[in-house]
Amino acid sequence: MQRILASAGYAGHVTYRITRGNGKIKTSVDKFKAASRIIPHIVLTDLDRFPCPPALLNAWNVGELPSSMLLRIAVREVESWLLADHQGIASFLGTVAEKIPLFPERLDDPKQALFSIVKKSRKRRLIEEIVPLPGAHIGPLYNEHLGYFALHHWNLEAAVENAPSLARNISRISNFLQG
Repeated sequence: MQRILASAGYAGHVTYRITRGNGKIKTSVDKFKAASRIIPHIVLTDLDRFPCPPALLNAWNVGELPSSMLLRIAVREVESWLLADHQGIASFLGTVAEKIPLFPERLDDPKQALFSIVKKSRKRRLIEEIVPLPGAHIGPLYNEHLGYFALHHWNLEAAVENAPSLARNISRISNFLQG
C-alpha cells in the first residue's frame, strides 16, 4: 500500500494493518466507516472467490461509504499485482521470468501460484520462510519477504502493464487523495 500511495502522489505518514484473510476486513467495515469520519481510510482487500467486486460488496453488505473512506479490491489477490512485475519477482524469488504467469489476474489462486514458483526457487531460505508448512496458510516470514519485495524491488510501472486492476486502483486512490 505504501508504494501504491506514493505512486498516487501521497507523501504523508501511513499507518496500516495487515490481516490474515478478508473475513476480518469484512467484520470491521463498520468500524472503518466510523473511524474514517476522524481520519480518512483506504481499505484494500482481495476479491478471492467472488466473481466481481460488486458481488463482494453486496455479499459484505457494505452499503454507502463515507466520502472519507475508500474500499478497493485487488482482482483475485494482491499477490497477482506482485507477480505482474515478471522480471522483478523472478529475480527476487531466484527463478527466471518465463516461469512467472503472464496474466496473473486471470489466475484462480495467485497465492498458490506464487508458492509453486517459490518451491522451485534456487533460494532455499525463501522456500523455508514463504511456503506454508502443512496446516498453515502462509510461511512464517511470508509477509516480511513480500513486503520487502514490494517496498524495495517491485517495479510498479511494469506491474501496471500486466495487472489492469492495479492500474484502476492507483487511479482511484489518486483521485481519492486529491479530493
